Amino acid sequence: MRKKKKIIFLNILTYLLFSIIIGRLFYLQVIDNNYYLEKLSSRNNKIVYEDSNLRGRIYDKNNKLLVDNKLILTIYYQNTNNLSRDEEIELAYLVSKKIDLDYHKLTNSYLKDFYLMQHDTEITKRLNKDDLLKYERRMISNSEFYTLKKSMVTIDDLNIYNDEDKKAIYLYYLMNNNYSYMEKTIKENASISEFMYFSENSHHLNGFNTKFSYGREYLYGDTLRGIIGNIGSIPSEYKDFYLNRGYEINDIVGLSNIEMVYDDILRGSKNIYLINNNEKRLVKKGIKGNDIRLTIDIDMQKFVDNVLSKEIRNAKNSFNTKYYNHSYVMVTDTLGKILVMSGKEYNKGKIIDSAIGNITDTITPGSVVKAASMIVGYDTGAIKIGDVMKDECIKIKDTPKKCSVYTMGNINDINALAYSSNVYQFKTAMKVAGAKYKYNGSLKINEKAFDIYRDYFNRFGLGVKTGIELPNESTGYKGSNRTPGLLLNFAIGQYDTYTNAELNQYISTVARGERYKLHLLDAILDNSGKVMEKIEDTILNKVDVPDKYLNRVREGLKAVTTYGSGKHYVNIKAAGKTGTSESFYDSNHDGKIDTETISTNFVMYTPLDNPKFAISINSPNISIPSSGYKYPINQNVIREITDNLYKF
Repeated sequence: MRKKKKIIFLNILTYLLFSIIIGRLFYLQVIDNNYYLEKLSSRNNKIVYEDSNLRGRIYDKNNKLLVDNKLILTIYYQNTNNLSRDEEIELAYLVSKKIDLDYHKLTNSYLKDFYLMQHDTEITKRLNKDDLLKYERRMISNSEFYTLKKSMVTIDDLNIYNDEDKKAIYLYYLMNNNYSYMEKTIKENASISEFMYFSENSHHLNGFNTKFSYGREYLYGDTLRGIIGNIGSIPSEYKDFYLNRGYEINDIVGLSNIEMVYDDILRGSKNIYLINNNEKRLVKKGIKGNDIRLTIDIDMQKFVDNVLSKEIRNAKNSFNTKYYNHSYVMVTDTLGKILVMSGKEYNKGKIIDSAIGNITDTITPGSVVKAASMIVGYDTGAIKIGDVMKDECIKIKDTPKKCSVYTMGNINDINALAYSSNVYQFKTAMKVAGAKYKYNGSLKINEKAFDIYRDYFNRFGLGVKTGIELPNESTGYKGSNRTPGLLLNFAIGQYDTYTNAELNQYISTVARGERYKLHLLDAILDNSGKVMEKIEDTILNKVDVPDKYLNRVREGLKAVTTYGSGKHYVNIKAAGKTGTSESFYDSNHDGKIDTETISTNFVMYTPLDNPKFAISINSPNISIPSSGYKYPINQNVIREITDNLYKF
């Protein structure tokens, strides 16, 4: 009886177990069938993105094409036949005879990898027993063990490879330099004969083929090349940044400046492929990148570049320009649109482009900042419109005399700007700082005067970023020493430093009373050339001082170009300011500043009513003080630009 109950129990238990198994199988194969099919498919399928579409073009403000795409004959390899390693090596030796490759790019590191691949057993025998034992006991990882083996490969080992071997090995490296299912670029800009050979013989070259790809064509040569920037493969240091944004490691991206900043607009969308069993099927076709239109006037840009290049050569052929080698020029529309961004450098007899220096290099501005200094005096109540002060040398105890270029006697605010009186600004700064001046006496100031001056200067764009979309913009040096004499230096532009872009924004702000963001992008265009988005001019801040003060300063700047220090700079009605500053140069390039020089600047706007253009130029280290002679490069460049300004 007891045995019979056990049998019944076992039968019931067996029935229940089979019921559970059958139920589970039914659930997996019928109810949840689609889920597991998708899981299987996801293991066998890969989604691949290929950036094979044209990059957007770049135009100037008048829709003149600056950057286009050019056809590139490309040879590529894809292991569509599932070749083994040995088969790929054999193929590399065969194909390397049909293509010209710079195999000198082959590194010793990869050559060791290749040697180890073919001589693994031999190299492993060179390892000591302790290392082998550590690996067997999993005390070191596979990668660490491989590094140990690689270190055993010697230069003598690599000497078995001749030039033909190295060429084939380099080709093999290119054939495997990414995921197996991807197309590997073997050579861009292939010759016609190479392209034809691989095209005509692709059916028996086991994965080698040809295609037309595209690169950048710069229709104006080196003009603006530094501002436009470059494209290329993703740099290793930015790999994570791009991968996290959905890029593939082999994508071509903007590497610098305009190409980099507007890469998302220019690059367009990718073709999307489904890879299944090494077969590729197009799922979604990508589209060409959008075009962009810049604020640059390319005709004006070329003209200014040519004028600047010519004058730099003239300067270097003149005397007292031993340490001078570059100048920067910017032209804007006073609303922030950059029309010209020019920079040229003299290097071993050649003139090279250095336009990016407009935002990266800084200079002691000198007297060009005196319009802002005058505003500080008016708005703080230190001086009044029309105030007359005596231009005479200032002497602070234990310091050298501080004077204007020449003693001017009694002078009002307009003529103080026109003739660039330093002393007028010294005396104004002392009043702003609440100082009581006595000849050759100690001078005590309220150090907050530095903050007051910098606050006003910032409103005009001096000492702050201009808003330009390019990376690496500098705002210059900001002095931390607050001794009385340095406040006086600050007021005449002999302390903090600024970029040429800041000086341009500053004079535009003086002209309009509002500070506009500098920008190079004018509009985003679709593939038909239609404007998708127009970039509006942006006001960063208002100067926030009474119009009467701004108008008074403008009157002084008009006097500069009418009868003052800038009267020979322009033949048109304009307002501007000259600036000469003491500067220093590392004459033997040992990292130490050792030679005193003179740097010159000029800023201006025109016309006087409703200003349309703002121009700034700076020329560092144009002369040595002891000579007294300064080649008038700023004057010559500005006069030639303004004589032709309204022709564009």
